[in-house]
Amino acid sequence: MKKISSISILLFTLLASSVHADFNDGVIAYLKGDYEKAFTTMQSLAEISDHGYAQYYMGMMYMKGQGVEQDYKNAGQWFRKASEKNISQAQYKLGDLYFKGRGVPKDFEYAYIWYSVGAAHEHKLSVAAIDKARTKLSEEELKEADKVITSYVKKYGPKEDIDPNQPIKIDNE
Repeated sequence: MKKISSISILLFTLLASSVHADFNDGVIAYLKGDYEKAFTTMQSLAEISDHGYAQYYMGMMYMKGQGVEQDYKNAGQWFRKASEKNISQAQYKLGDLYFKGRGVPKDFEYAYIWYSVGAAHEHKLSVAAIDKARTKLSEEELKEADKVITSYVKKYGPKEDIDPNQPIKIDNE
């Protein structure tokens, strides 16, 4: 039994190292403009490993048409997955899609909600975007949105094991 446990730990460590190396390779490809390689790498990590930052990059590539045809609907789906993994940059991007009605229905309430969740991470763009969405809402909509924000921040806001002051720097945001 002890031997099986040791083997499991070793396999997990090797898998985690491999995922980290693959992600770094994908980021380097993205930054170099090799979007096809970046897309292939990130797609595998996003789908198989459920990697939040890889999901964010998938959203970015679909949103910008990098390595894939531009598709706001797919961008929104990937940003939602990354948002649910507490990725503040994705929360901002998802809020922006709702604000503009790209790939998702135009919904200022959801824009305000996702901007607010991103702001809970102290994400500067999210903090700055809250007011533009808030001004589009009635008092009743604000009350309802504030209820959702409370539950979303508990689920998708900063966690003790995630340092919101040390986010991964992602250019082209």
